[in-house]
Amino acid sequence: MSFSNRAAFFVCVVIAVASVRSLAAQPVRLTQDGAFKFGPTFSAGGEEILYSLHDIPNRVTLMRLHLSDGHQEIVDKTLKSHQLDPVESADRRFLAFCLSSSSPQTVLIVRDRKEKTESRFTPTGARSTARGPRIAPDNQRVIFTVSQPGGQQIASVDTKCGDYRQLTDSPSTNCWPDISPDGKQIAFSSSRSGSFNIYVMNVDGSNERQVTNNPLRNMRPAWSPDGKRIAFTSGRDGNHEIYVCNADGTSLRRVTHHPDRDDYPIWHPDGKRLVMVSQRKGDTDLYLFELQ
Repeated sequence: MSFSNRAAFFVCVVIAVASVRSLAAQPVRLTQDGAFKFGPTFSAGGEEILYSLHDIPNRVTLMRLHLSDGHQEIVDKTLKSHQLDPVESADRRFLAFCLSSSSPQTVLIVRDRKEKTESRFTPTGARSTARGPRIAPDNQRVIFTVSQPGGQQIASVDTKCGDYRQLTDSPSTNCWPDISPDGKQIAFSSSRSGSFNIYVMNVDGSNERQVTNNPLRNMRPAWSPDGKRIAFTSGRDGNHEIYVCNADGTSLRRVTHHPDRDDYPIWHPDGKRLVMVSQRKGDTDLYLFELQ
């Protein structure tokens, strides 16, 4: 093979490898219906995803996506009210979600599949809400956002929805909590600095510290499986994209680049991939992508 032919062959190989890498980096679309979705969480060791789907004009429904074959199913066909923000414990004993109500507007539901019981936390106030539950790794507490007289705060209850504890005490909006894999810390978003930023505190509400410092919205933090990093949504670059940083805010990097909205990041249990809700060409679907 002549030098010129070898050079041309080498260029073709480089282009082919670059193309493969580029394709590998493209998000994989997991759902195809394009309907509005939000609040995904992994279940069954990463084999399933729970999420909320606006399936008909007057209802939001809990859905379960089986990643092995793409099959989707309604979690509870008996419910007629809006069902929001589903999460299961690692052992699948507990299912927590929020259910719409007339007064207050939403309540927290915790189902114990082992004991076959359902518990309910009802916020005080006609327009109050409970949102975004997360179950502690030891199955002892449920962390969530509660909006009631006293502001929107991070709180917790036991799995019977008793022993209520308010964990933040700020006149700002505090929301979107996530519990670290070791159960010792909570990441959340707060507007206390004048704009939404990511904060971390101990699971009892002590030792609050700010992780991000940006004048545009930083929200929906999600701990990595090893507890070392936090993924979150931010509008800092003029569009809602997914970012990842160390738990102390260092080594910040943007991991999605798309003109439409990318939101609701969650980590796959392997720590190498993320799932997000992305709005692309008018459709809203779940996408899985590898961190590069």
